[in-house]
Formats: sequence, structure tokens, C-alpha cells
Amino acid sequence: MIGKKVRSAVTLGGLAVLAAGMAACTAAPTSAVTAGTKASPPVMVTARAVGGSPGKGPAVIASPVPLPGGAITSQKVALGDRTLIITSVTTRRASSQSSTLIALRLAVRNISDKAISNRAVFFELIGPGGDTFSYQDKVSAGFYAAIGAHASRSGMIEFPIPTAAVTGLYLQYRPEIATEVVITRLNVG
Repeated sequence: MIGKKVRSAVTLGGLAVLAAGMAACTAAPTSAVTAGTKASPPVMVTARAVGGSPGKGPAVIASPVPLPGGAITSQKVALGDRTLIITSVTTRRASSQSSTLIALRLAVRNISDKAISNRAVFFELIGPGGDTFSYQDKVSAGFYAAIGAHASRSGMIEFPIPTAAVTGLYLQYRPEIATEVVITRLNVG
């Protein structure tokens, strides 16, 4: 019998707290506007430099020029300490009907006096809608390794992408030096 009285008291107490909470939610707001005073107008905020310098975006090559005597899909991208040479860009159907494989045959030539890196994360395709594709299905053996001074490394990288993204593709090359980032349009053949 005492158990029922305790449960009833707890239930009634819970209902009282719920009712008080609901009453608080429906009470009139007490902001400056409802109290009869004017609210301050919005203020335009202008950003000011606090030091440093503005960043530099990637170089964009919208109309690449084919290499002399090379395939229409070839191009040369000269950067500060290296040159990226794309000799061909080809497509072939993937195992899935909705995918296409994009194969880039390329070389990275080190034109500096010290070794440079060559990693998979440096290469990424950008589709016409801004989608990025970094997964590489196949890569030539030994392509991703450091490149000594005045040396080069060549190979093939294959990216699986949705077939709908094949036209209007760009290659983003983002090496370890932030100022050397380049985005170049690919002439897919």
C-alpha cells in the first residue's frame, strides 16, 4: 500500500514539473523589443588583416598545349623544381558498366639539385562537377619513389571513375611544396 502512495506522489510530482516547464515555454519573451525599447540595427563587419600574407591558389591550365610530335592528349607542365610530362591519357571500360578507367602515362622530371618526393597522394582527378577521384586502381611498379637530382621517373597511373565524369576532367598535381600545386585540363583520348 505504501508503494502505491509513493508511486502516485512521484507521478504527480513529475506531472507538476512537466506543467511548469510547459508554462515557462509559453511565457511572453522579455527581449528589448517587447519591452518597448528599440533594438540596435545590424552592423556591417569588414575583415582586417591580422598579419601574414594571403595564400596563393593553384595554377590552372585550362587549355593545355600538346607536346611537339606527341599525342593530342600529351602536355608538359613546368613547375619550380620539377616538370610533369603527360604523354597520353586513355580510357577503357572497367568491370562495372557505370565505371571507366582513365590511364595517364606520365613522367616527373626533377630539375633541381636535390631529391624530390613522388607519392600517390600528389595525383588526383577532378570531375566536371567538382568531384575528386584519388583512388588509383593500377600504378607502374616503382613509380612512387623519391626522384634524385636531375633524374626522372615515368610510369602509368589508372583511376577508376564514373563514366559520367569522363568529359571535362582535370588532373590536380599537389606535391609537397604548396606553391607548386597545379590543376590542368586533361585531353582524354
